[in-house]
Amino acid sequence: MKETGKAKILLGSAFFIWGSIGIFVKMIPLNSGVVAFDRSIVGMLFLLLVKVLMHKKVDICGLKGSLLELCVNGALLGLNWILLFESYNYTSVATSTICYNIGPMIVVLLSPFVFKERLTVIKVLCVLTALFGVVCVSGVFEQSGVSSSDLIGVLFGVGAAVVYAITVIINKRLDKIDPLDKAITQFASSTVVMFIYCLFTTRASELKFSVITIVLLIVVGVVHTGVTYTLYFKSLPNVTSQNVAIFAYIDPVVAVVLSALVLREEMTVSTIVGAVLVIASAIFSEIYDNKQKKRTKQG
Repeated sequence: MKETGKAKILLGSAFFIWGSIGIFVKMIPLNSGVVAFDRSIVGMLFLLLVKVLMHKKVDICGLKGSLLELCVNGALLGLNWILLFESYNYTSVATSTICYNIGPMIVVLLSPFVFKERLTVIKVLCVLTALFGVVCVSGVFEQSGVSSSDLIGVLFGVGAAVVYAITVIINKRLDKIDPLDKAITQFASSTVVMFIYCLFTTRASELKFSVITIVLLIVVGVVHTGVTYTLYFKSLPNVTSQNVAIFAYIDPVVAVVLSALVLREEMTVSTIVGAVLVIASAIFSEIYDNKQKKRTKQG
């Protein structure tokens, strides 16, 4: 029981920290590609350091059979971060994060085609509720209407959610690989892809690194990537999948609260309603799914 309690604290801490990443990225005066590159390379180096401290080596032989899929997923991971960070540039952190969190619902929609899982009426209703929540968050129901900037931000957030769903699906197919080795390989691939991307999209004159910018980049790379992934993977052996699913929604809640308190971003009634719909539908979907699995086992 003690191990489970500690694992839940680690898991909750990881999602709490992830919920604050938008605040830091929003304050970094660099384009999304550079921030994603920083996150990839610093995260990779941090996880390699963790492996060294654990006196373990990356299992190269265990990675060989899935190297191509891992590299593709690493590239998608970088794209996922770019889309999310671009979303922060056009709309509020709260709106971006809520839109991003329809990712699990997209996985649910694709599960019948990818995993041959049955899609129930309840699941479909949860997905539709989450999608309606995103529509509310976009601001289309506000009297002032939705601005073009907010709409672009919403589209980037949804795009990030779609890419996230694809990475989840690929990672589920690679469940026999050590989680840290998987993350290190994907971060390495993302680093290469993001470096090439930055060469074509970033001018040297745009790279202005003040002390505060460097500090923020280190925090995003070390704390929001290296530390959080370590906490997350360390907690997994002692928590259930339902724990992970429920704790994941600490992320958007923290993002919504911090965006209002720290960045003073406006929270409209429509945004609050949308946030509740997205988070509640996802949590209900996970609880329903786990109940169905228990019934199947008992039957």
